[in-house]
Amino acid sequence: MQIRRFVVKAGAHVLFACGDSSQSAGAMYRLVLFDLDATLLDSRRQICDANVSAIARLTQAGVRVGLATGRPPLSVAPYVERARPNAPLVHFNGAMVRDFESGAVLFERALARDVAASCLGIVRAQGFHANLYVGSQIWIEASTPTSQESERKDGVPHTVVGPLVDALASAPRAPTKILCIGPPTAVPALTQALGAAHGAQVALVNSEPSYLEILPPGCSKLVAAQHLAAHLGLALTEVMAFGDNLNDLELLTGCGLGVAMANSHPRVLAEVATHIGHHDSDAIARFLEGFVIEGGALRPVSS
Repeated sequence: MQIRRFVVKAGAHVLFACGDSSQSAGAMYRLVLFDLDATLLDSRRQICDANVSAIARLTQAGVRVGLATGRPPLSVAPYVERARPNAPLVHFNGAMVRDFESGAVLFERALARDVAASCLGIVRAQGFHANLYVGSQIWIEASTPTSQESERKDGVPHTVVGPLVDALASAPRAPTKILCIGPPTAVPALTQALGAAHGAQVALVNSEPSYLEILPPGCSKLVAAQHLAAHLGLALTEVMAFGDNLNDLELLTGCGLGVAMANSHPRVLAEVATHIGHHDSDAIARFLEGFVIEGGALRPVSS
């Protein structure tokens, strides 16, 4: 992978960036997808003014902008109000694509109930906390410091239902995903146990050091982006995506241009050729300044 490196200074900030030949002379990007946590959101879980302005520049010129996140629809509402994306959004790390304005669901997958129940048993046996996502609700067994921190992050009240396996048996619908939270050092063992028990019946993704997400089989941000792009009449090569963690990796390497934040997981930095600054800077806005907009598409200034 050939990488060119350069430094952009923005006031007191120094934004380190690198890119490769994927920004070819003919490259045009008509859909831009942003991961939220540790990408578009800073450490305070806010979107800086510069990035809001950059997104407005895109949408006002006809570029489609969306979010690709592990969060459910209710959790992204404040960020939709702030950033005002104009494309449907990817939720649950790819298990749903939904138009925020109309509420129309364009793509959705759910876990089989029996598989979800078995996974919950394994998660509990390994001492992990579990959030069970059922419709618009997030179910937990009991309120704990771990659940309270997760609730603060989601910005959505969690519902205490007692033993999750029992609650699942009478749930009005199959769950969308299970979020497992525990010590980062224990995540590999849980991943191995779930994979051994259910293999192709689930998709497993490590979205943060202490998070393991159990998704419906075949779900990922890349698969969801393919559905979203097709809905908009676009090719995946016309998609630019920003991200930072392992749940973003497939999307970043599979779309037209993947952009990794400086604070990304080491594997993301190793496998994604284009890097920009830290999520606590205006690196996204500065990077987008390197593109002109023609006919609702972004084109690198150098082309």
